[in-house]
Amino acid sequence: MSDTDIDAVRSSGAAIGEAISVFMLNPDTFAKSLAAGYPDPFAAYFAGRGGVLGDATGTTVSAVFAVFEPNLTRSCWEKGCAVHGASESAELYWDQLAGFGRTYLAGADGLDRIAALGEKVIGEAPEPGLPLYAGWRAMPLAADAPARALQVMFVLRELRAAVHFNALTISGLSPVEAHILNHGTDYAAFMGWQPPYADANGKESLYAEVEDTTNRRMSQLFGSALTAAEAEELAELSVAALASLKASAPPPIGA
Repeated sequence: MSDTDIDAVRSSGAAIGEAISVFMLNPDTFAKSLAAGYPDPFAAYFAGRGGVLGDATGTTVSAVFAVFEPNLTRSCWEKGCAVHGASESAELYWDQLAGFGRTYLAGADGLDRIAALGEKVIGEAPEPGLPLYAGWRAMPLAADAPARALQVMFVLRELRAAVHFNALTISGLSPVEAHILNHGTDYAAFMGWQPPYADANGKESLYAEVEDTTNRRMSQLFGSALTAAEAEELAELSVAALASLKASAPPPIGA
């Protein structure tokens, strides 16, 4: 793909990532997680998002999630799976996502096209080395457009995240350094890491290389399934869907 196509992939990735964060960190989602019996929303998040890995150990889940502090991941995973097992947690999270789409995304335009174009990418993108993506790719999609579009966006987010984690791992940057370079120490703390923090000064070029590797690999994956025009269409529709979602849904916690 050309640099223009990479721009479209970058744009869709950013919009899709933020849209799913609106769901993940939303007071509506938190309330439903507590109503389902989880001790806290983060136990629901780790058990729900990681549930497609099956009855894995907390150490395995931590390795797959990659960028969270390992003790945080293990603790939340174990607390969540003690309430609902891994597979059941994944199903509950998937249903919550569908309901969130029906409630807050229904007013967006082009939802059928987001789903159709996204499913083309998902149908072509390989699974090896991308375990969370592989797990969510196998989940059955809802029939209605708002729920299906948001579920497809979720799977696309997992695809990009897994590619990014692989790029980060081979770069030599630690997760803490990446967080600091990307969002600062407050974000590193949110992800469970505690000070004293590593000094990431002088490593900006390494993080830029990680981002470049991620975007170029995603452009290859999109290019195997979509034309350049379709990639641009998905980007435009994803940006519009994010705007609609943010206008409709309560603001995420911490926003």
